[in-house]
Amino acid sequence: MPRAINKLSQLAVAKTTKPGLYADGGNLYLQITSAGAKSWLFRYMLKGKPRGMGLGPVHTIGLAEARTRALDCRRLLLDGIDPIDSREA
Repeated sequence: MPRAINKLSQLAVAKTTKPGLYADGGNLYLQITSAGAKSWLFRYMLKGKPRGMGLGPVHTIGLAEARTRALDCRRLLLDGIDPIDSREA
C-alpha cells in the first residue's frame, strides 16, 4: 500500500494545539512546541543520519506553500543534494 500524502487539512492545522509532530506525508510535519508555537518541518535521512529542516512558521507559511517547499526539498534529495546545504549556499 502506498504512503499517504496530504493528510492534514487547513482546518486541522488551525485547530490542533497539542504539542508534537503531525505528519502530512512526503516528509512534511506540523511541529507544535510546548509553548504552542506552530511551524513546518521537513524531516529526512541523509547518509544514515536523521536531518530536520525548518520551513517556516504556520502564521507566515500556509499549508499549500509548505507542501510546495517540501516537494522542492524532495527533488533536491533525488538529485543527491542536501536541502539544508542548498539553502545555506
